[in-house]
Amino acid sequence: MQKLFFTAKEWNRFSWSMQEILCKKYDIILTDYRTRKEKTISLLNKINMKNFNRGMNLFNKSLNKFSKTVNSLTRSSFNGFDQGKSIEDTFGRVKFSKDEIWGKPKENTNSIGLWGEPVKLTDSSVSIWPEKLTRTESDKPKKNNMESIWGKRDDG
Repeated sequence: MQKLFFTAKEWNRFSWSMQEILCKKYDIILTDYRTRKEKTISLLNKINMKNFNRGMNLFNKSLNKFSKTVNSLTRSSFNGFDQGKSIEDTFGRVKFSKDEIWGKPKENTNSIGLWGEPVKLTDSSVSIWPEKLTRTESDKPKKNNMESIWGKRDDG
C-alpha cells in the first residue's frame, strides 16, 4: 500500500466518507497528530514556577482593582444609610417638579414645536365616533326569528 502524509488540519477537511475511502486505499499518516497524553505533558512542561507566579500576580492585581472599584461605589452611594431611617431622611426630598429637572421654559423664543404650530379647533368639532343611532321597530330583533325563517315548529 502507498503511504499518504497529511497534517491533522488537512485531514479534517475531508468528509467522513472520503476519509474512509482514503483509509481503505492508502496508509494514512498524520504528521502532527499528538495523543491526549502527549498534549498533557507538553502543557505541564510549559507551566513552571516563573510562569505560574506571573499569572498569579496578574490575577491578584486585577482582583485588587475590582475590589477598590466596588468599595468606592458602595461608599459613595450608601454613605449614611441606616435601616431605622426613612428614604426621605437618608436622601432628602424625593419628589422633584418638572421645572427643577428640565429647567424653566423660556418665554420669548422663536422656536417651533416638534410637530409644528398647534391648530386651534373651532366650536364645531368633528367627532371621531358616529352619532348614536336610534332603532326603529323594523330594526329591533325579533323574538321568534327562527319561525319567520323556517315556519312554525311541528312536534307531532
